Parts: sequence; structure tokens; C-alpha cells
Amino acid sequence: MKDKRLLCCAALCKGPKAVDVGTDHGHLAVYLVEQGICKCCIASDVNEKPLAAAAESIRAAGLEDRIGLVLSDGLDAVDSSGVSDVIAAGMGGELIADIILREEWIKAQRVNLVLQPMTKWDHLRRALYDNGFTVTKELACEEGKFVYSVMQAVYTGGGQPYPCDLRYLYGGIVEPVDDASRAYLSRQAQRLETAAGGMIRDPERTKQAGAYFRAAEQLRSIIENKI
Repeated sequence: MKDKRLLCCAALCKGPKAVDVGTDHGHLAVYLVEQGICKCCIASDVNEKPLAAAAESIRAAGLEDRIGLVLSDGLDAVDSSGVSDVIAAGMGGELIADIILREEWIKAQRVNLVLQPMTKWDHLRRALYDNGFTVTKELACEEGKFVYSVMQAVYTGGGQPYPCDLRYLYGGIVEPVDDASRAYLSRQAQRLETAAGGMIRDPERTKQAGAYFRAAEQLRSIIENKI
């Protein structure tokens, strides 16, 4: 498997049983089992066509006995028995939040969540923290002209407020350990500066704009290894 986003997702899985929500071609589920990260997987999708493609990938790998297929809107039709990991990748942050928050068993089983939002990552982070989940780790991956964040989260029951409101925007990647994380932080700094530029025109939002500019400056200092 060459997809960097999915490889980042795989790196945050713990096993032994994962659900790949919106599985598409089933490549992640096959990889998790082949690499021994998970003993078994459930590959789910809301549409029949991607499930058929996933079925072909699973047959080609000879893993029909270890990867099950489920036609499901999110996790609604998935049997939660023994599930240790739920992966939701390649969707908008609002959709991922909706899928996760409507399943109480995720909280009860302290499921390891691996989430890769394509948009609205700030909405997803806030929804997680507002509902008792903690983002424990984030990885960045760069593919072509795009840079993505992959979050690992678990239900902790709340009581741990998010470190800073601005962190909803740029997340928990605070150490530029590679080119991908540097690129990710650079893009988040740019977004903060763009947002601040819009706010500063409103006298009532001058203070907020200043906070955004300072956060962007801090991110750039981190990227340049000045702090």
C-alpha cells in the first residue's frame, strides 16, 4: 500500500479488531491484517459499489475469513463486539464527528479512534473535546500538494479542557520532526494569519485577531526551531 494517508492511519492502530469506515477499495483493512497490526477487520461503506471493490481486494489477498464486509451508514449496522479501533478517513470533519458521536459503545469500550478529516478539522477537534474525548496524538502526512492531519483519540470522560481555543485550528502537531509536519504547521500558520487579517477589520474582534497573529508567529518559530 502506497497511500501515505492510510499508512499514517495504520501507524496509529492498535488492534486486534478494527473497523474501517468508508473503506472504499478495502486497501487499509487488507494492509492492517497482512502486516499483523490487527487480527481481523470489518470494512464498511454506505454504498454497494465501493464494497464490491473492497470485496475484490480482500479476495485477491485471500483474507475473506479475516475481513468482513458491512453495508452501513457510518457504524449503524456494525457489530461492535470486540472492536478495538475505528478508522474514519477521507471524509469531512463534520461527518466524522456525527459518525463517532452517535455510537455510545465507542465510549463504553474506550475504542481507539483514528480520524483523518479532509475538511473541518477544527469542528472535529472541538466536537471530540466537547463530548469527553481526548486527542492523544496527531501525525502529519504530505501527499502531492496536500498536507493532512491524522488524529488518534479516545474517550476519557472529559474534565480536560482543550489547551487553547486556537489549537482547534492547528491541532496537536507541535514538533516539526519531518517535512510533512513542517508543511502542515506552515499551512496552519497561514490559515491563522488569513483569519486574523479578516478579523482585524472589525473593532470588536481586534483582540481575537491579535491572538491569531501571535499563534501564527509561534507556529513559525516552532517550524524554524527557534523555541
